[in-house]
This record gives sequence, C-alpha cells and structure tokens, in this order.
Amino acid sequence: MKKLSLISLLFAAALCGLPAAAQSICFWTNDADAVPIRIYIDHEYFGDVTVAFEEQPLIDTEGCLSVDTTPDRHELTAVDKYGRVYKGWPGWIRPRTDKVNYLKLSAGQFRTVDREDYDWVFVDWIPVYVDIPVAGYGVPIENLDPLVDSDLLIGMGVAAVGATAALGVAAARNWGIPDNRFPYVALGLGTEILPVLREWRNVIQFRTRFGNLGGVSLMADAGLATVFDYYSRPYASVGDAANIFTFSVGAGLDYGGFGFSIHYKPAIRESFDTFLKARLAYDWWVSRDTAINFHAGFGVGGFGEEGLFDYYEFPFGVGLLFKL
Repeated sequence: MKKLSLISLLFAAALCGLPAAAQSICFWTNDADAVPIRIYIDHEYFGDVTVAFEEQPLIDTEGCLSVDTTPDRHELTAVDKYGRVYKGWPGWIRPRTDKVNYLKLSAGQFRTVDREDYDWVFVDWIPVYVDIPVAGYGVPIENLDPLVDSDLLIGMGVAAVGATAALGVAAARNWGIPDNRFPYVALGLGTEILPVLREWRNVIQFRTRFGNLGGVSLMADAGLATVFDYYSRPYASVGDAANIFTFSVGAGLDYGGFGFSIHYKPAIRESFDTFLKARLAYDWWVSRDTAINFHAGFGVGGFGEEGLFDYYEFPFGVGLLFKL
C-alpha cells in the first residue's frame, strides 16, 4: 500500500510539473532598429528583447525574452524603443502546451499609435524621439489598421455597394433570358493568394447558380492553406511554412460569366485566420460543362476571433469548375 501511494504521489507531481515547462513563450526579433523592445502580457511588463537575430534563437538565449505562463488566453503588447506598437500579430495567444511557443517580432511591423489607447505601456517611460512617418505615405499596406486608417476601408465599402447594385440590376433584368450554361451545380478546384496574410489557399470549391443569363450564386470552399512566416504566429511551431485547414462561404450576383460575391471565413481553433473579402470574377466556359474561373478582390482579414479588421487584403486566384 505504501509503495502504491508513493507511485501515485510521484505521478501526480509529474503531472503538476508538466504545464509550467510546456507553456513557454520565447519572444525574439530580426529588427535591429527596434531593440530594445518591451513586452507586456495582460498589460503587465515582463521584460525586453534586446538583440536582433538573423535566425530563430533557442529559448533562454541571451537577447530574447523567454517566459512561462498558463495555457489560458493572454493579451500581448510589444513596444519598440521609439514608442511604436507591434502590429504583426493578433495581439493575443493561447500557448500550446506541447512545445515552445516562438513569437517573432518581424521587422517593419511597428507603427505609431494613440498613447491614450496604451496608457499602461508608457507609464514612467519616455521612448527615443525619432521622426517616424504616420500611417499613410510610405507605409506598407499590411501595416495599416483598417479601424484607424479608415479612408481605404470606406472606399472599399463604397465599391462593394456599387458593384452589388450594378450586378443586382443586371441579374434582375436578365433573370428570365435563357442561357444554356445556367443554372447549374458544380464542383471544382481553386488556388488563391492572400498576399497580406501571406497565405496560399488550395481548395475544393462548390457552387450552385440559380437563374439564367442573370442569376444568383451560393459558394463554399475547403482545403489547405500554406502559411508563410507561420512561426511568427500564435500556435506556430518551428519552420518557415505550415499547412492549415481553410474554408469559406459566400454568395453573389451574376450576369453571364461575370459575378460579384462576398466571402467570409471565421476564425476557429484549427484555422485561426479570418477574412471578409469582395470578389469580382469571370467564368470562361471552355465547354458546356467546364469553366476556368479568374478572380481578384479586396477586403480585410487578420487572426483570431477579434482580428477581422487587423489588415487590408487583396486576394487573387484561378480555378476550375465542372458541372455535375
């Protein structure tokens, strides 16, 4: 009995010791101009990243910041020496419990902010003054925050409303005009690039179209997305790319081979990116039952349930459709 109790005690102690070792986060950067970088977790200052590395360092390497935390959701904030806040991540993490969570602070991802929104960051600290250009001229599109830099977002909204109105009128006026290509139910393959989110989506797509020369379409797709710079994101493992599950649903208006549609992907645990995009497409029917689809569009996207408006996005792609 004593031997059994001792074994049980050792087993319980081992289980209790696993989480602390497993939920480790290593913050590092390749931005030599930004260091030192202050790291805040749940609005609490944890330390600095002081060295820029060309390649991902090992955890506890001098110059990076290694911390242990719980597996719960934690808010993240990083501020460089100029007082700019890091915008290259969704701003939160639920640490993986089976490996070290490496978070890369990529060069060029810091931007100026309204200090009133980050009052805990600047307490008793005065950043180095430098003439940093504000978001706009000379700032990459992926560094712009649609909720703050809203001019482009408003323009996108106006364009989407205009395209919807134009295709809506065309679809209604031509609904009853016969066209032997429509209606249909189709399956196919699609490939698409999301340049700002750095994703290459390869999917099986489903589409059903109602009407005739003018029509309405319902769409869905599912497949794998190759994510570049994957290791700089939450849930990442070591490596430059990874494949994650991806999907989206959409609906649109059509006139002949032209269509304008809206597509949405929510964030889920296995596929934590999210986007909302408007897409202008053209279907080239090479035969009565086979079409090549070309499309391009615009929208917003990001990471996590609250990350839909993290970045602007400009997707483009091509696909094949086969009538069933």
